[in-house]
Amino acid sequence: MTRNAIKEHIVKTRNELKEQAKTALRGNWPWAVGVLWVPTLVLIVVFGILLGVISLVWKAATADFTASSNVVLIFIVMAFLMLALFTFFASIGISAGATYAYLDLIRGRKQSFREAATYAFKEQRFDSIFGVVLMTVIYTFLWMVLLIIPGYMKAMAYSQGLFILKDDMETGKGITTTSAITKSKILMEGHNKDYFILILSFLGWALVPIAFCGLAVALFVSHQIGWAIFCLALYILGLAILVPYVTTTQAAFYEDLIHQEQPEEIAQLEEKLADAKLEADKTMADYNGRVAERKADKKKAHDEKMAKKLDAKKEREEKRREKVAKKRQEREGKEAKKPKKKSKAKADKKTSQDKKPEKSAKKSQDSESQAKNGADNTAKSSAKPEASKSQSKKDGDKSKESATKTEKSETKPNKGSHSSSKKPKSKSKAKKKKGKKRK
Repeated sequence: MTRNAIKEHIVKTRNELKEQAKTALRGNWPWAVGVLWVPTLVLIVVFGILLGVISLVWKAATADFTASSNVVLIFIVMAFLMLALFTFFASIGISAGATYAYLDLIRGRKQSFREAATYAFKEQRFDSIFGVVLMTVIYTFLWMVLLIIPGYMKAMAYSQGLFILKDDMETGKGITTTSAITKSKILMEGHNKDYFILILSFLGWALVPIAFCGLAVALFVSHQIGWAIFCLALYILGLAILVPYVTTTQAAFYEDLIHQEQPEEIAQLEEKLADAKLEADKTMADYNGRVAERKADKKKAHDEKMAKKLDAKKEREEKRREKVAKKRQEREGKEAKKPKKKSKAKADKKTSQDKKPEKSAKKSQDSESQAKNGADNTAKSSAKPEASKSQSKKDGDKSKESATKTEKSETKPNKGSHSSSKKPKSKSKAKKKKGKKRK
């Protein structure tokens, strides 16, 4: 089909696309509202809490201007900028996830809140999504510098980049941000006007929440806080219904667009992308092969080093064993040269072992003889008193005899008799002492 035929060929009208979106949303309005606004409200609450903390720190720091407070102020400003950037990037991811959820709803698949909120932040998808959004904004701004209407028409041409990126990421075509923008521009050739009119048809719906927003501001200025809050709630409710409806209709437009016969430029672009992917895969495979070879070489070198270390260890162990065996042989040779000493030592050991029982027998005999001697001594000690009695009788008789002799000697007045009389007395004294000792 030629490009002119494609321009004239439109499968579904605006009313049919809107009806398709309403049919998909029928019975799923709570899900459609929640899949976008629940993560958005969570982000707003987190932003408000962190902003309140930063404002409290700001008040505490501005109470006393010192050198340290200046550092704190700089830190607060940096924290506020980081919070603003975080909120900006998170809002892009949440809106992209909700857009993809509405596209899946058109295709008959319903995502969960968690899957829709975290879709853009998984598997390194956020880089590509943010790249497509950024390139669309830059190209649109550059065209609007010239004229507003051509710039807006170019924005229509780049509007399908996010949808194209989703399909190509899921099919694994390896599309880039610039190729997604290029493919969207080619795909929208001849349909920019249709898409512009489709978006313009929602202007009446958009005026309702805009009117409530303006009324809320006016009531707030006139200090009618209650009515201002009521109008603000109606404004939020209008946006909560309008945004899912418009986004689902855009998804239906893209689904209808890709089912039409594609121009040759898209086929050529897809071929180029396929070739680029093959080349990228080839270069990646080559790189992985080189990395694997390097790892294999390193492993081989490591294994060789370990094998050398093991061989050296085995050699050292063998040398040590040889030295031990040589020392043992030398010791055995020395012992073989001196057999007599060993035999003498063994004989001495045997004699000492033989003497041990003899000594024990002698000890037993000595103990028996001592026991016998002890018994004899006890018998002698019992016989001693009788002998002492007989001895005392003999001493008494001898003393009587000596007394008679002294009487006779007294009759003789000689010196010899005097000397002879003295001798018996000394003998009697010695005998008495002996008797006492025996007793």
